[in-house]
Amino acid sequence: MRDYVLPNVLNCTFEAMKQVFPVGFTREKLEVITQYIHSEELGVLIGLTHDLKGRLIIEGREPVFQTLSEAMYGMKLTGAMLESFVGELGNMVAGNMSTRLAEQGKHVEISPPTVMVGSTKLTGFTTAAKIPLDLLNIGRIHLILVLDEMDI
Repeated sequence: MRDYVLPNVLNCTFEAMKQVFPVGFTREKLEVITQYIHSEELGVLIGLTHDLKGRLIIEGREPVFQTLSEAMYGMKLTGAMLESFVGELGNMVAGNMSTRLAEQGKHVEISPPTVMVGSTKLTGFTTAAKIPLDLLNIGRIHLILVLDEMDI
């Protein structure tokens, strides 16, 4: 069961991102994190509950999210509007991922987004999977998946 969970959740998340992002992306090699997660500038954390317990995090640099907002909405957002956009982006990805998992018989609910601004250090987990994603003509973001009570 454990060998199935992480790849399946990641695949559902990548499929969700393909629906939400208006550009293609390439995935880099998965990195296992065991100490702490560092978000440099901007990110969003979505809690996962019920059949899947953990957190989904999308983080990156502000200019990358600004360019992504321009690709999605026709203008580069800044300040509070950019922070709101990052929160909603996480909400859209996690909601779409949750729907895909429901189609496979898994009940996963998501929390409201928590937006992280500035240098942030996250601790309190055993292992996390971090995957860099290069968004075509936009830049790099990171998808981080923390699954509670599970070794990756």
